[in-house]
Amino acid sequence: MFFVTIFTETFLYLCLAFLAGSFLIRLLPATSHIRVNISSNLQLAAVWGIALFAFVPLIQLITHIAGRSTLGSAFEDVLLSFRIGNAWLFLFIICILFSVYIAYIKNTDSKQAAWVGMVFTGFAAFGVGWASHAGSFEGFLGVFTHGVHMLAVSAWIGTLLMASWFVPKSMDWQRFVTSYHPFALICFVIVVLSGILLAQFTVDFRQYDEALLVSYGQSLFLKQLFIIPLVIYAIFNGIWMKRRLQADASLQARPWIRVEFFIILFILLLTGIMNEQSPPLYMESLIEHSGYAPILNMFYDGTMDGAAISLALDGSVFFFIALALACIAGSIYIFKAKKHPALSWLTSLLFVVMGYFAFIQSIVIN
Repeated sequence: MFFVTIFTETFLYLCLAFLAGSFLIRLLPATSHIRVNISSNLQLAAVWGIALFAFVPLIQLITHIAGRSTLGSAFEDVLLSFRIGNAWLFLFIICILFSVYIAYIKNTDSKQAAWVGMVFTGFAAFGVGWASHAGSFEGFLGVFTHGVHMLAVSAWIGTLLMASWFVPKSMDWQRFVTSYHPFALICFVIVVLSGILLAQFTVDFRQYDEALLVSYGQSLFLKQLFIIPLVIYAIFNGIWMKRRLQADASLQARPWIRVEFFIILFILLLTGIMNEQSPPLYMESLIEHSGYAPILNMFYDGTMDGAAISLALDGSVFFFIALALACIAGSIYIFKAKKHPALSWLTSLLFVVMGYFAFIQSIVIN
C-alpha cells in the first residue's frame, strides 16, 4: 500500500500540473495566440484523477477503523472527524464544481475560461495543502504555504508539460523561451521560498543532520540533490537556449524542455515519499518506532547506533565528489556540443547517485 500511495501522490501532482498548464497555455504571451488542442475530456479526467488519487491515503485509515466498526461508519468518521478526511471532502466538492464548469463551457480556449479554470485549480491546490504535514502542524499558515507551493509547482510543471507534448512543433520557440523564462523564474523563487518555510514546519534545521537518519530526511536530501541539475537545466532552457535560438530559429527546444520536466518528475516522486513518512520532530522516539531509513541499511557500512551524525572526510568522499562534479560538467558539455538530451538526463541522474554516495561515505552515526 505504501508504494501505491507514493505513485498516486505523484499522479495527483501531475493532474494538478496538467490542469494548470492547460489553462496557463492560453494566458502566456508566447502561446496565447497559438491554438493548442486540449480535449475537455482530458481536463475532466485530470479533475477526477485529483479526487481519486487524493482518496487513496484515506483507504488505509478507513480500513483500520472499519476493523472496530462497520465500513460505512468508518467512512463517515474519517470524512467528518479527521483533517485528511475534511480536506478530501473539500477537494471532492471542488472537483464536482470544476467538472460541471468544464462540461458546461465545453471550450476552454478563451482567456476568461482559462482564468476561471486557474481559480478552480488554485482551490484544488489548497485542498491538497489542507491534508499536508504543514497543514496538520501549523493550521492555516501551513495550508496556505503548502497551497501556494503546490500552485507554483503546478504552474511551472504544467507549462513545461504543455510545451513538451501539446503545443505544435511549428511554434515560435524563441518567443516562447524568451517570455517563459521570467515566468518560470518567478515560479522557481516562490517554490524555493515556500519550500524552505514548509521544511521549517517539519524539520528543525538545527537538527538537520539527525533528520538524515530517517526516511523523511533522506528523501529531503535526495530532493535537494535533484534541485542542482534542475537549476542547471533552467539555465540551459532559459538563457543558453535563447542564444542558440537567436542563431538558429528552426532549432527545436522541445527535447531539452522534456529533460527539465523529467527531472522535476523525480522531485515529485520524492515529495510523494515524504508525504507518507513521519516528519523527524522527535528523533529518538521515531528511530525507536520506525528504525533508520532503509536506504541507509543498503549503503551505509558502519555501525548504526545512536541519533547523531558526524562527518569523516577521506579519499573516497572526495572521489565521489569529483565524479559528481564530472557528471555536471558532462551535462554542460552535452548541451554545448549539441548531443542528444537523453545523455544529459542520464548524467544528471548519475550526479545525484554520486552525490549521495559522497554523503554516505562521509558520515558516521554515533
